[in-house]
Amino acid sequence: MDRNTKLMTMIKSVVVPATGCTEPVAIALNASKARAELKGELKSAKVKLDICLLKNAMGVAIPGFEGARGAAECVAVGIAAGNFDAGMNVLGNITPEGAEEARKILPLIEVKLDGTRTGLYIETILESDEDCVRVITSGGHDNIVSVEHGTDFAHFETAGGSAIDDIVNYNLEDFKAFADTVDQEALDFFKEGLEMNMAISEAGQKLAMGQCYERLAAKSLFGNSLILDVQKVTSCASYARMSGYPLPVMTVTGSGNQGISLFLPIGVVGKALNVPEEKILRGIAFAQAMNMFIKHDVGTLSCLCSCSISAGLAGACGIIYMLDGSLEQVVACMKSVLGSATGVICDGAKEGCANKVGLSCSNTTLSALMALEGFSIEAGGIVGTNEPGQLTKNLGRVANVGMKDANATIVDIMMGK
Repeated sequence: MDRNTKLMTMIKSVVVPATGCTEPVAIALNASKARAELKGELKSAKVKLDICLLKNAMGVAIPGFEGARGAAECVAVGIAAGNFDAGMNVLGNITPEGAEEARKILPLIEVKLDGTRTGLYIETILESDEDCVRVITSGGHDNIVSVEHGTDFAHFETAGGSAIDDIVNYNLEDFKAFADTVDQEALDFFKEGLEMNMAISEAGQKLAMGQCYERLAAKSLFGNSLILDVQKVTSCASYARMSGYPLPVMTVTGSGNQGISLFLPIGVVGKALNVPEEKILRGIAFAQAMNMFIKHDVGTLSCLCSCSISAGLAGACGIIYMLDGSLEQVVACMKSVLGSATGVICDGAKEGCANKVGLSCSNTTLSALMALEGFSIEAGGIVGTNEPGQLTKNLGRVANVGMKDANATIVDIMMGK
């Protein structure tokens, strides 16, 4: 397998459609698998989650389950109405009858935090009058690693590694070569993602956030510029998604908001500047590789907002590629973004993520355009290097070492402790 094919295989492993926030999706997918395996009538459901996944499932709306928010609700809808065969689109077609059945089984569900887990982890144990089954998801939102029947389950040792580990064998020159030469099939795949994410943005522009933008514009309080267009398009897409709007989003590295932050700024800037469609799609190809390069050090879930410092930054790098910038300008953009937006925390999935997505994408797009004009943050803070790999290692150290207790504090606050 040549290097381009390997890179595209990695991208396709972490770029998939999903309806709804991906943490509720992951929980529902796990629960739906457990229910499909369970024989007999459900008597109880016991679920354990890692802290990041619990945080992101507590406050976000669930598509098709009106008024429902929370981890137990995610389990319930997965058991009662989830379609496991749809993968990350498990919540794509929840009927009113399915939602009603989910409400009925909520009293049977117990959800706990597993504070021993440091990566994405879901463990569901369902009991019936004649069976008991345990299903475990580990390391990735749809990575179900164990399905067991029995009554006495052994401790599950979380395995290391992820589907994108081989990204460490690539560099920015490889990413440019990939984007320059990737085939039409791959470009069609990226076009599908761009159109999918633009569709939910258009839906979001008719909802409360989009309506507010329109009122501000009518009062001449929201100007007309490329940067503000990026902010509006991305934030409205995220708002629709976080509100439970029943349209899919093309995710990247396990997140729909990250998919929005990567695809849409490139699409908006490309269209505004009359860039040919093929070049826009090749910019997205470059951005996909950059996002995996950054996320490998940050991790699947963290206490930092990856829309700000991975997918959003990757989208900005894709803009530079699309506009014929140099790899030196890509590094300049990385320095400007990481030197400004690294401190944006992830305090759980919710409608407020739309503000973070819009602000992050306006900042990353501005950083890209300024890099093309020869400007970047040159030194200080966690930047202090022109080596891309070291920049991402510095970022990972902040997320996973310097802020290791941040998630516990955030969850305590969310639970009113």
